Amino acid sequence: MHLNFPFEESLYGISEQSPCVLPKTEIFEDNVKPFEISSEIKASWKNYKKKMIIIGGWQPTAVEKQLLFDFTDDDSVLVFSETTSNCFHDNFINSIDSIIAPIEKSVDIDQQFKRLQPELILTIGGQIVSKKIKTFLRRYKAAEHWHLGKNKALNTFYCLTEHLNCEPSDFFQAMLGQELQQYDYRGHWLNKKKTFLTKREDYIDEIAFSDFWAFYTIQKNLPTDLDVHLANSSSVRYSQLMPLVKSCVVYANRGTSGIEGSTSTAIGGHQVNPEKGTVLITGDLSFFYDINALWSNYIKPNFRIIVMNNQGGGIFRILPGTKSLPHFETFFETQHNRNAKLVSEEFGFDYISADSKESLVEALKNFYSPSTKPKLLEVNTPRELNDELLLNFFDYLI
Repeated sequence: MHLNFPFEESLYGISEQSPCVLPKTEIFEDNVKPFEISSEIKASWKNYKKKMIIIGGWQPTAVEKQLLFDFTDDDSVLVFSETTSNCFHDNFINSIDSIIAPIEKSVDIDQQFKRLQPELILTIGGQIVSKKIKTFLRRYKAAEHWHLGKNKALNTFYCLTEHLNCEPSDFFQAMLGQELQQYDYRGHWLNKKKTFLTKREDYIDEIAFSDFWAFYTIQKNLPTDLDVHLANSSSVRYSQLMPLVKSCVVYANRGTSGIEGSTSTAIGGHQVNPEKGTVLITGDLSFFYDINALWSNYIKPNFRIIVMNNQGGGIFRILPGTKSLPHFETFFETQHNRNAKLVSEEFGFDYISADSKESLVEALKNFYSPSTKPKLLEVNTPRELNDELLLNFFDYLI
């Protein structure tokens, strides 16, 4: 929450008088009534043969996770989750774009999408990162879309029919008691996931040092039980394609697509739980934009920052059509030649840099080891190669 207070004069000292204007306290109540899980809802859930659960940004409890994991016994349920969902299971598809991107390039695109098209969508949590799932489900609409939970129900796919304003655990418990559908909606797509995982490993072995290779290596080598903050925009999108240690807790500023505040949020989150290690994975523009966040007396030695420096806003090289626009490098990509070394020294961080596969692997060996200062690792990748290798990856999956 950000509060702005206008003052005509600076404040000095402490007044002994009461304020002349007392604040008014207003209580904002949710006007959505608690939802009762009716027999009609249970019947609808049972009768649909193609149910897709999509988990956005979420911090589930252990009970909610386990109950949701129990749905993996139901072949009529396909679960899509994201890095920011903090909910991982071998029978979930944790990289949505790896499933949809190959379909977009297939010769039988309509047939494939109709096979994936759900009859019922159940969304849990907040914002969904993947743009591909939004585009797909807006074109191939489900008969119904239910949003589960007490947070705001977003009509993301333009077919919202129910807001199940109840605890997710209550809903899961009610649905799990029913007879399972004998329809294999999930199996075909889990086989696609296996293909993706194999091809990703093959692709990593083939490609040069780049954003793609670096993100894969960074996420695969994260320590267990770590708070991971992802900045906008490339950082959170690359993370969707990479392996992640399941015991890490992931946070990201989603809801808007701006880069501002990513470092501030990570440092603020770290101060809430300073005994736990925290790493911020950020891009160069996000980092340099918010360096005043480092001007804090409360950054502990177990705080880490990884800056992916590709000399500009690499996300704009990925977006279709932008590279052909006039003054692309100046006004879209914002090309620069800065590095984080002096910034690190100014704010008392130990500085490490990497610009190759070998140097990154070496830097990560001791990056999370206990230290007397916080650490910053700057990873310098080739600006004009990164987008090519990312886009080629989706071709490689076909």
